[in-house]
Amino acid sequence: MTPPKGEPRRSQNLAIWEGMLAVLFINWSTGMVMTGYALWLGAPPVALAILGALPMAGQMAAPIALFIRGGRRELSANLSVFGRGLLVLALFIPLMPEAWHIPALLTIAGLSQLILAPVNVLWTSWMADLVPEQVRGRYFGFRNGILGLVGTLGNLAAGGLIDAVGKPWGFLLVLLAAVVAGVGATFILRKQYEPPSQSAPPLPAEFTHPLSDRQFRGYLGFVALFLGAVSVGGPFVFPLFLEHARMSFTQLGLWTFIAAGCGLVLSPLWGRLADRIGHWQVLFISSGVAALVLPPLWLAGEPGQLGTIWLAAVCDAFAWGGINTALTNVALQSSPPKQRGLYLAWYWMAYALGGLLGSLLGGYLGGLHAHTGLPSPYHLPILASMLLRVVAVVYLGWRIRRNRARAVEPS
Repeated sequence: MTPPKGEPRRSQNLAIWEGMLAVLFINWSTGMVMTGYALWLGAPPVALAILGALPMAGQMAAPIALFIRGGRRELSANLSVFGRGLLVLALFIPLMPEAWHIPALLTIAGLSQLILAPVNVLWTSWMADLVPEQVRGRYFGFRNGILGLVGTLGNLAAGGLIDAVGKPWGFLLVLLAAVVAGVGATFILRKQYEPPSQSAPPLPAEFTHPLSDRQFRGYLGFVALFLGAVSVGGPFVFPLFLEHARMSFTQLGLWTFIAAGCGLVLSPLWGRLADRIGHWQVLFISSGVAALVLPPLWLAGEPGQLGTIWLAAVCDAFAWGGINTALTNVALQSSPPKQRGLYLAWYWMAYALGGLLGSLLGGYLGGLHAHTGLPSPYHLPILASMLLRVVAVVYLGWRIRRNRARAVEPS
């Protein structure tokens, strides 16, 4: 079927505008704002670990997308409105008894992520039909760079507002703005063109078919291991900056602004490089930086000595500009078009499993602070995260070599 005039270019551009509002919701409903709100509510390290991993763990519900009838555009918009709008309940937590604060926050955030999880499969499959494979790296690299800058400008504004207004009102205003931005994004989503697609719920025997693909199965192993490693220490990075290094929310917003400004340049470059050398290689290089460079820079920061933390903002953009560009694109390249949704569901489940197990380990390690002698409850989980990230990168390098060897084997 021939697409309407101006498509898919028009919808590709709309997807960037839609993403700008969506990323404001994501950044303001997770990350430093939600972490700061949780700390104000009295969250212990284990709760911070769970909260930080919920966006990953919620992806266990991603396969629901395979069994929902309807167009991808309509389903994505409806689920997004409901999942993002649910977060408005977090505004009323301070009115509850103190013992309910953290359980209520985790429950609301968890339900929101579960409702939003199928959108990742639906939207990614939809965008794969809108963006040709030969330019996918460039497009998503550019889009990620723009979204990173917008999201970080939002973080900078949020940090300044929280410092100016105070707690908890600053948190509540930013969370309300997050809901408004997230729901607003769905109006743009509905205006995008959806190429026709035919799909039916997979049979039980078909559901496990992607696991018979050795290359994809190996990739799922890396996704679970690396994202698990990230979730062991990732939720503790902003608490480390706030409570150990004594950064203000304005400084934290500036940190994310620096990271996004660098990402605006680096993400498109990663995308172009991926179109030349492949997403596997980009993923190997960028995840190596995330493993070997970022954690030592975080941990070297001290009150009044933030030089390494500021440097980490640049390195963060370098690492995640490549990871964010390559991670989903490897899954897309690995999937046959007729089974794209099924392959993506397995990808998001591996993502979720790693995040869930990693958060449990991180929360446990954070609770051992009294027995470690380390400067903060956040040092041990970040050290463990670094070690596991290195293991994941070594495994990815081995998988890449195996894939190349199999490609040249005589059939």
